[in-house]
This record gives sequence, structure tokens and C-alpha cells, in this order.
Amino acid sequence: MYLFAYGSLRYGFELNHFLKESRFVGYGFTEGFEMYDLGSYPGVIKGDGIIWGEVYEINDSLLKTLDEVEDYKGKEDDLYIRYKTRVFFDQKRKYYLDGVYLYVYNQDISYRDKIESGDYSAYVGMPRVINYFAYAENTNIKILKERGVRKILKEINAVLPGYSIIFNVKCKYGYCANLKEDPEGKVCGYIYLMIEDDLNSLDKAEEHLIKYFRETVKVLDENGKEYFASAYVSDYKEGQGTPREEYLNAIKEGLRRKWGESCKSSGLT
Repeated sequence: MYLFAYGSLRYGFELNHFLKESRFVGYGFTEGFEMYDLGSYPGVIKGDGIIWGEVYEINDSLLKTLDEVEDYKGKEDDLYIRYKTRVFFDQKRKYYLDGVYLYVYNQDISYRDKIESGDYSAYVGMPRVINYFAYAENTNIKILKERGVRKILKEINAVLPGYSIIFNVKCKYGYCANLKEDPEGKVCGYIYLMIEDDLNSLDKAEEHLIKYFRETVKVLDENGKEYFASAYVSDYKEGQGTPREEYLNAIKEGLRRKWGESCKSSGLT
């Protein structure tokens, strides 16, 4: 089962320790709710807005603990009501999960200030965490550091099925990697759980919005568990070139760091 954390259960807040052992599935949004400032934490009610948050995989035991934390007992006058919703992970609404739990505020909220953005972390100036899927030279930690990434909170071996790597984006290495749909393909890489500010630091190196765009992809870990992550993808899909040997070696070094020889990406020889 899954939980949508939109307030004090999110990364960096006082209740996030309850989720420290839970799998972070992705950052997303749900529709049909409005968020309000309740003082030291937010509350959401049904409405016409969008709210943003983090999706975690949880078990029955943790759900019962969170019910106690949120003062949910299944009664009409509870502080919160446990509700199920659909959470989207991309603006195109291609990727989503149904039946995700969230806690809806169940008291008078009319005199509270509305949080128009629907994003409590942004509202209070707390950094957001997201999954980033690294598939080429960014699998190499040395290159990440050179590009300004300060900290990776968690690193997971991951595979992007249905794609292969092509080299068709002109860059200082001759031609750089890109993703292309391929029904028989798979691309090996890593999920990096990271603060969005660190991902922003990669935008310059990736020439974000010029050569590459951030696109949401669904990747799988070695146990087949799904994650929703940002990846840099170019919309230029034609032709191929030959990258420099140093570039290919940097990619291979990055993949072997944790994959060893157990995974071969389509398009990478």
C-alpha cells in the first residue's frame, strides 16, 4: 500500500522519521483538494485544487502507527479522515497510482489561510526531494561531483525497460547519450534520491531546456519495484554519432561501480 505525505510527514519535517525505512516511490500531485496553513502543519480538505507531496510504500503496521499519529479512529469527529486518491507523477498524467492513502482534515478550516501552491515544502522554504534516474555519464560519481551535486541521499540499482541508449546529441564528447523507445531494450542506471537543488545544479551541464528536458520515467529496482523519477531526455531522435572513448569509459566506470558486469544497457557496447 502507498501513502501520500503532503505535510509534516515529508522529508525534512518532524514526522518524517516514521517513514525513514519506507521506500520513496516518487514526488507527485493529487487533484480535488485544497491545502490550508494550520499553524505548525498543514491540512487538506476536498476542493478544486492540486496538492503536491511524496509517495511512500508502507505496510499495515506502519499504517496503524500513522493512524494514531494523525488521530484517526474511524469516527465522525476525528481530527483527520483517512482517504484514498489517485496520485500523478508527471504533468501529462501518464504515470499514476490509484488507492494511495492520505489524511484529510476533518475540522473547521474556514478561518485558516489557504496555501495556494498546494506545496507545503515550498510554502515554508523546505527543500524538496525527488528521484532522479541517471543512465549515462551521470552514473559516474566523479562526474556528478564535478557538476555540483553535493549529496545523494540514497542510491539504488535500477533499470528503465522499453528504451535503449543512442548517441545523437552533439556535445564536447562528440556525441552524448540520449534515450529512445525500444520495445526490446533496457537501460541500466541508478535511482538517486536527492534534494532538488542538487538536480538543479545538473541542469547547466545537461543544457536543460536547450538540449535536454527533464522527463518522468518509470524505472524498476532489482526486485521489480517501480519508481517514478526524472531523467534527462532530448527530443532529438534522429541519427547517431560516435562518442569519444573517454566518454564511453566514464559511463562504463559508473555502471560497473555497483552493477559490476550483471547488467548491459541496450545501445551501450
